[in-house]
Formats: sequence, structure tokens, C-alpha cells
Amino acid sequence: MAKPAKKIGRYKILSELGRGAMGVVYKADDPNLDRTVALKTISLEKDAEGRADYQKRFMLEAKAAGKLNHANIVTTYDFGEVDGMAYLAMELLEGTDLRKRVQQGAIPPVEAVEIGCQVAEGLAYAHGRGIVHRDIKPANIMLPERGPAKIMDFGLARMRLADHKTSTGIVLGTPRYMSPEQISGQPVDQRSDIFSLGIVLWEMLTGRRLFSGTEMAQVSHSITYDEHEPPTRVNPELPAMLDFVVARALKKDPAVRYQDADEMAADLHTCLAEMRAREDEEPGEGTRTQKLSVDGEPTIVGPPAAAILTDTRLPVSRHFDSTAALKRLGKSARGRAPRPVGLLRRIISDAPARRLFVVTVLGAAAGSFVAFI
Repeated sequence: MAKPAKKIGRYKILSELGRGAMGVVYKADDPNLDRTVALKTISLEKDAEGRADYQKRFMLEAKAAGKLNHANIVTTYDFGEVDGMAYLAMELLEGTDLRKRVQQGAIPPVEAVEIGCQVAEGLAYAHGRGIVHRDIKPANIMLPERGPAKIMDFGLARMRLADHKTSTGIVLGTPRYMSPEQISGQPVDQRSDIFSLGIVLWEMLTGRRLFSGTEMAQVSHSITYDEHEPPTRVNPELPAMLDFVVARALKKDPAVRYQDADEMAADLHTCLAEMRAREDEEPGEGTRTQKLSVDGEPTIVGPPAAAILTDTRLPVSRHFDSTAALKRLGKSARGRAPRPVGLLRRIISDAPARRLFVVTVLGAAAGSFVAFI
């Protein structure tokens, strides 16, 4: 077994943070700037035939990542090659990655949507500079102890307009989080990252794996042909708009998917505002404040008794006082029930009614006269 490295380039190795298929990530000290960094390494000697390709991909990653300066993307400080090993010095974050968090179950909806917003905004920034991540998954999303979520490992990122392109049939990325076009080896763009983020968002909201399977063929078939279950069917407490956002992000056809991450981030912000408003509107009925009296006995402090009474009046009726009208009615009645008004009394006392009666009689007479002529 090889002895662990004590120094790589100018960086002093402090501990090992993790291992991947292509290399090791160390916690290291940068003596030039007096700061601690995460040092990602790739051994170029393990595959002599593929060394040139690995080296080219790694350097491309460094150049691409070095252009990105955003609150939701891990900062890249330096890159280089020494003794058959390429290295990349990055911002060291204290916290946990989203993979470990999701393994514990569904994330609270508001927090899950917040993370989705932050990742979408980071992707929008990268996409705007021609960089596609190609490997968005929970393990590549860091949740620092303080601050927003950050996208890690642009190890498979490519410049859309660069000369170096993936060969036909070579699939790059993590199968379970790939887009249909990525699975089939077709050219990919920013919409592939959006599909992957849709999978991550679904898993955060439900606490389940979306495209499961024990073999690559099963996973590939599910991603290409199987429709997902709406998140609200798994968790009815979620707002219905999240079904729309997830469904649009997971469209099999890139042409009808979200066309850019900014658009997805905007819809997620709308969902977040709705969810927070719903939380604010939740009634606090049944809550009481309990305080101790002088003798130590608890005293229940609740709303005033008058506030408990229910006002059943219609909103408009609150602006009218019927007391005066009732007094006038009482005076006119003089303690007796009002007498019915007869037709003859109405004709004699009411001028309009009298005129109507005269016109009606004259009209009837004229009609009779014409009938008998």
C-alpha cells in the first residue's frame, strides 16, 4: 500500500477528505496564502493510454471552474501538475453534502425549494458563461454549516464552444441523474443540467429515489421512458405548483423542458413565496401564554372575553345603527300593531294611486264604448 502523500506541489497535506474513481481529495494547507484548501487530485499514471485525455479534461475543468465566481459555486483557486499527478485547489467548506442529507429522509419543503433555487441560480451563472456541469447530483451539492448551497466538482464540465468534445457513444456523468439525451450519448447543453436538477429536487421533496434500478440498463430505460410521480402525490402538503416545476424540468424532450436555469429559479422563487405565505397565514388558535403568579401558580393568559364572541353581522350592516328607526316605528304604531291599508283608502290618500285609478277607469270605458259600436 502506497504511503499517503505529505506534500503535493506547494500544498502540505493535512488529511484525506474522500476518494473517487479518478482520484483523492485532501485537506491541505497553502503556505503562500496561509489558508486551508480542498485539494482534488487525479493520478495520470494509472492509465497511460488515457493519460492525455485525462490531462486535457482536468485542465479544461480547471480553466472552466476558474472563470466561475458565484455565491452558489465552489471557488477554484489554483491548478497544476506535479510528478504524474494533476491537482486542483478549491475552497474548503465545512458542512455536509446533499447526498448524506437526503439519505436521512425527505428535507423540509421550504428548505428543499431554497436549495433548488440556489443550485438553479448557480447553474444559470455557469450556463451564461458557456459551461455545462454534466454531473449534477446530491453528492456534488454542498450544504455548508453557514451560507447557501454550493455546486461542487465541475469535473465533467465542458465549454460548449470548445474544440474538445465528447466522442460519440462515450457517456459522462452519473447514470441515475443523467438526462435522456446524455444517456443516449447525444450532444448535451444546459438543459441536461436542468433535467438532473429536477431529479435532485424530486428526491429532496419526497425522500425517495426517482429512477431506481440495480443495473445500468434498468436505470437508462426508466430515465428515457418512465414518467415520474408528482411530488404532491407522495406529500399532499406540498403546493401544486411544485408539480408543474418538477414536471417541466423532467420533460424527456429538451425542447419542451425549461430552456434556461434562470426560468426554473424564478418559478421556484414563486413556489417559495407561496409556501412562506401559507406558513404565515396558519392560525394560532388554541395557543395560550402561561405565566407564573406571585405565589408560583400558573396563570393562563388568553384573549379577552369579548374577543371570543362571534360577530355574525354582515360587513355592511356594521356601519348602520337601527336604533333610531326602531324608535320612530314604535311612535307611529303607538303601541298597536299597524292596521292593514285597504285599496279604497290607498286610492283616496295617495295622489299617484288616485291618478292611476282614474286613467284605468277611463281606459276601460273607452274600450267598452269601442266594443259596442
